[in-house]
Amino acid sequence: MTLNEAIQDFLLEQRVRGNSPKTLAYYENLLNIFSQFAGASLPIQNVQLPLLRKYSLALDERSISSISKQSYIRGLRAFLSFCYDEGYLPSDLSEKFRLPKAQRKEINILTDEEVHALMSSFDTRYFIQLRNYCICALMLDSGLRMNEVATLTLDNLHVHEGYAIVDGKGGKQRSVPLGNCSKKMLLRYLRRRPGCAQTNQVFITSALNPIRKSTITQLFRKLKKETGIARLRPHLLRHTFATRYLENGGDMYTLQSILGHTSLEMVRKYVHLTTRKTVLTFPKFSPLDNIG
Repeated sequence: MTLNEAIQDFLLEQRVRGNSPKTLAYYENLLNIFSQFAGASLPIQNVQLPLLRKYSLALDERSISSISKQSYIRGLRAFLSFCYDEGYLPSDLSEKFRLPKAQRKEINILTDEEVHALMSSFDTRYFIQLRNYCICALMLDSGLRMNEVATLTLDNLHVHEGYAIVDGKGGKQRSVPLGNCSKKMLLRYLRRRPGCAQTNQVFITSALNPIRKSTITQLFRKLKKETGIARLRPHLLRHTFATRYLENGGDMYTLQSILGHTSLEMVRKYVHLTTRKTVLTFPKFSPLDNIG
């Protein structure tokens, strides 16, 4: 069996599992890169650690970040594990082919003043402005991703009960709580949302069509100029939510569930962002200070 044939088998397995088109494209892209490096006609049993290590070094020449390189290697390890399970490889190389270290950039979340500037920039007397407020509120107060907001349906929005069911990555659904402010504004939006709109999606355009991800992208381009927050982007609101949630006393396990992460490791990065508030509030918990 050649490397290319093994890759096609792996991609077929991912489709059978029901993985999303985005996940399939991710695997196909990274495995094509590996195939170009190693040779598509290479016998699969010739894929061994020396070749994998050379490939890891070759990725350094592609002008990609250390986090992207880690993502490439993680996907390749999934393929190697599949090949071992199918009997294409005599040993599980994924255990020996370790992830390279990745240097994570410090996430510069929104300050309280910037949050106020953002949320007060909407004139909610107007329907589209009210819609935009609710879009940002769901990202900032419930940690939703841009695509999760765009695809949220009326059937899955339970405002009175205080939660929404969102379609996350990989087609996985999860329940997220709604804050009181978000509930208030969502109810106002739903009361004004035209009943004649022929869509089940919550957020619609002025032409009564469902919004797309591009609608939110264009919104944030406009908000950057209006608020003067140059680094403003949809995912920054999610980062801000996660950090503030921990600062305000939330626990990592519940945050993991709200964000839809598969492991605590992806949540731990937000713990480092809470340092500032920890320093300010530490005297309240300091053993010596409290002995007094």
